[in-house]
Amino acid sequence: MEELTLITKQEPGIVLLENYEELKAYFIAGLEKYKNIVYSEENIKEAKTDRAALRKMKKSIADKRKEIKAVYMSPYLAVEEKLKELEALVLEPIDIIDSVVKTFEEKEKQAKRMEIKHYFDQNAAMLGNLADTVFESHGFFEDSWLNASTKASAWQAGVSEKIRTASESIRTLQASGGSYTPILITKYLETQSLEAAIDYHKTLKTAENASEVEAIDDDDHVVGYKILKINATKSQMAQLINQLEMLGIDYEELEDGMPREQAELQTPDFDAFVAFDIETSGTFGAANGDAPAEITEIGAVKVINGEIVERFDMLCNPGRKIVPRIARLTNITDEMVAGAPPVADIIQAFAAYIGDLPLVGHNIKSS
Repeated sequence: MEELTLITKQEPGIVLLENYEELKAYFIAGLEKYKNIVYSEENIKEAKTDRAALRKMKKSIADKRKEIKAVYMSPYLAVEEKLKELEALVLEPIDIIDSVVKTFEEKEKQAKRMEIKHYFDQNAAMLGNLADTVFESHGFFEDSWLNASTKASAWQAGVSEKIRTASESIRTLQASGGSYTPILITKYLETQSLEAAIDYHKTLKTAENASEVEAIDDDDHVVGYKILKINATKSQMAQLINQLEMLGIDYEELEDGMPREQAELQTPDFDAFVAFDIETSGTFGAANGDAPAEITEIGAVKVINGEIVERFDMLCNPGRKIVPRIARLTNITDEMVAGAPPVADIIQAFAAYIGDLPLVGHNIKSS
């Protein structure tokens, strides 16, 4: 369709109130007296007369304003009506095309949702027979995952994190919920909050204790304590503390020996560090039924006062096939890693090699 130009003829009139300053001075001077008059019950009739005169004056000014506005607005309103008709003509095909586009976008979102569900199914074995219930539960699925601008790596990270959180929370409830376990899991799935489920468990226990009358066993009411040193991962420790809270057991933290995340350094302020790089197997992607990429090699050097003092280079068995394109790029083949230690063992060896030195590398966070 050829580009059209709207041709209009506009000859704006000039609207002047030529004696504005004169009128303004007249009104200011003439109206001043009304501000100084003291009206009382004796001259109330005079007050009403003055009010009527002022209202008449105000109306005449307002009528003139409306008259001028009507004269100068009527041409615009007539043109506006015609332009609206033209807009309506264009809007009809826009609506038709928009409907097609929205249908296509909805199909794309449905396909992406199926891709996300496929990835979930591949990684949700730890949830057992509750997997589908978790996926369909309120608050699990993020609508932002379906946005065209959301990269696969972003939604995959989100799904994996939610699977991990749900698995740990459900295990905690199963370990300490007792007869309340099914209802507590339902509560968790409704809220996606372990804290809410624990609070609900406390409420149920309180109600149970208030409704039951039992003989008091003195041995069961003697309070004692034990000091334990528990070695556990971060997630295991969190799960243990949640279970203690669910059981209503008071505890006191005497020492915290859990590992802490190192702060990210933007500006070097150290004389020694470990610079490292990793190679991976690559992946064809969850949409194609392939597993996530795994590490195939970790290489590093230890630098002290500007000199390399020690090197680290070990191959890992990724537990999966290396993508051919990646094998050509890294020169690492399936045969080379077949007899190598598993990734977990190499990561432990690398952690011992690093010690407490800062890590230097490219894109470390995502790696």
